[in-house]
Amino acid sequence: LDSWTGASMSPLEQISLISSDEESEATPQAAARAKRSAAARAAPSSPPPSRKARKTDARKDPAPNAENPPAAPAAAAARPAPSASQRASYLQAREAKLKACRFNLSALPAGKRVHDTSRTIKKPTPAWAGFWPALREFMQNTIDHLDLAPRGRLNPALSLRVERPAGQRGTLASIAFRCGDEPVCAIEVEEDELRILQHYTFPLHPRALETGVPDAGKGGDATAGGFGDGFKTAAAALLGQPACRTIRWTFETAEGRTVRWDFVGAERAAVGNFRASRVLEVAVHVAAD
Repeated sequence: LDSWTGASMSPLEQISLISSDEESEATPQAAARAKRSAAARAAPSSPPPSRKARKTDARKDPAPNAENPPAAPAAAAARPAPSASQRASYLQAREAKLKACRFNLSALPAGKRVHDTSRTIKKPTPAWAGFWPALREFMQNTIDHLDLAPRGRLNPALSLRVERPAGQRGTLASIAFRCGDEPVCAIEVEEDELRILQHYTFPLHPRALETGVPDAGKGGDATAGGFGDGFKTAAAALLGQPACRTIRWTFETAEGRTVRWDFVGAERAAVGNFRASRVLEVAVHVAAD
């Protein structure tokens, strides 16, 4: 995923990610919860090509006419259907990773607890300006966790279906990844909303909000920045833009437990020679058993 296109530039009020450690049984609940929440407002549109680029393109690709007919589109090579062994191996790997990520949810205190991330929210650097860099980071985390596209290609065990419903106001596309009949991930794009629903995902432990925490699944101490460095930077970049107010992640388990993370900007008063500012905090809500 190297670029983002969209038709709307309306305010980005909230981003929601819905995840579940269940398989198909979780799909209706997760989808219903996602539709009830106000999710990511606005999909930033790609800037038009520069005047110079348009002139260059015109020289390379002259307008078609009787002497210069339009080129026929190249035929895409047919992709073989996933085999039963590929599907079984993929699901087995997902279940193994899910097991490795599990911990005792009872260790998390029920109710609300606020965690500091040691990140100051300020105007994003050019590399993180706009909505796309942060949304790309969130989606790349999903792609990596579920192994949707190893080496940049669709996992051979998966099928990908893209729908662009006609006649539904605001609906741009629905992108669904499946392993046979099993839903794995869905990215739903509307004019003013983005939802990411992913399965085979256990709730993150709040330790992920620490700075530089090592991750055994990603090389341990060799991991650049530690686990979660990217999503925390992305969250701070989004909240540093006036149009974004909140970011919310919701985790649902097969046992019916729900854990919700609310990313918020907390105000800090000026003190000494330090100016007033906002810092990134995450309110973790754990539903009681």
